[in-house]
Amino acid sequence: MQIRTLRIVGDQISTLGAWQFDDLSNPAELAIAFGNIEGIKQLGLRADLKQLAKNWLAGSSCLGCADQAGLNNSSAPSVTVLLIDDPTGHYGVGSAELTGNIADKASNALQMAMDIAGKSHELPNLIWCLQAPGTEEAVIQGIENLVGDQVPIFGGSTADNDVSGQWLQFDGNTLSANTLLLAVFYPSTPISNFFSSGYFLTECHGVATAVTERRLYSIDNQPAAKIYNQWLQQTNNSVLNPGNILMESTLFPLGREVKQESHLPFYLLSHPAVLHEDGSLSLFSEIQVGEQLWLMQGDKTDLIARAGEVVRTAKQNLKFHYNCDAAGAIIVYCAGCMLAVKDNIDEVQQAIQAELGDIPFIVTFTFGEQGCFVDGSNRHGNLMISAVLIGAHHANE
Repeated sequence: MQIRTLRIVGDQISTLGAWQFDDLSNPAELAIAFGNIEGIKQLGLRADLKQLAKNWLAGSSCLGCADQAGLNNSSAPSVTVLLIDDPTGHYGVGSAELTGNIADKASNALQMAMDIAGKSHELPNLIWCLQAPGTEEAVIQGIENLVGDQVPIFGGSTADNDVSGQWLQFDGNTLSANTLLLAVFYPSTPISNFFSSGYFLTECHGVATAVTERRLYSIDNQPAAKIYNQWLQQTNNSVLNPGNILMESTLFPLGREVKQESHLPFYLLSHPAVLHEDGSLSLFSEIQVGEQLWLMQGDKTDLIARAGEVVRTAKQNLKFHYNCDAAGAIIVYCAGCMLAVKDNIDEVQQAIQAELGDIPFIVTFTFGEQGCFVDGSNRHGNLMISAVLIGAHHANE
């Protein structure tokens, strides 16, 4: 197992010579690439990428991305590519347009990826999901319709810089703004992962009593916006007026308890996006009637440190369960969190690097996060952080 990263900026994206490695004699099994919108656009014009990797999964990340060399947030077109060179492993990427029956499309894309990997009837060790925002829950359902709920699903929804819908996905062949890409991992070495957030619980809570998909109409049979503003007041914060509240609500999402383990609660977050005149709230993830909702609160210092803590947990799990060090890491950090700590985002990268040292890694800033929570179930949430670490050698070697 060998993992490496390439950082490509400006005209280098269109110059294959800038991408070469002296010790890479054959194409890598999988390339995962993140970058700004113009960088992914230029990547999508390349017709020779299969010389570098057999399978590609690439998408736009809010204001660039990061890797072990630091932030890759150039105003010029830029991408970072993480290459997984694992000759005895098996990988595949399937794709589908996000139209029609989304769950069926996800099942089809997953089967395509498994076929490409040469493992049509074998469960993957991990599924990586990259898609346009908006239908993440249906995608997870479609994946589980095919392979059940025992395979960890990780990933993040593609992003732009201002939620204007300019996000992009690229599978090495086709550039799109409304596509699902699924990568399957059958690596020759162990994988470890962790999915969490950097928010803490307040004392404010209630029950969702009227919901339609991602629109929350009432909490405790009262208008959701009224209750949400009451909670903000109770925690000494300013109430919000009707309109787009995406930035204002970043540090005050709604949380749902996932599991009580060792008396430590874990929460899946939903980010309020719009406060409507009718008193409802639009969210970036689905909530079900009857779910207990808590007002969560974030602190910039905690959000900066949390990415490193998530990586540390995944690293400890890899060592504890497999006696294995990491060869590389794929990290998802919510774009909302990134924007909240934008002036200190370099400290987030430094916190990750403090845990991984010289190990290659890539970080994407996303508009929705998918991961396997502590209860073993796959979830879509907002304002979340995840880390997937790929082992450097076979377990216990």
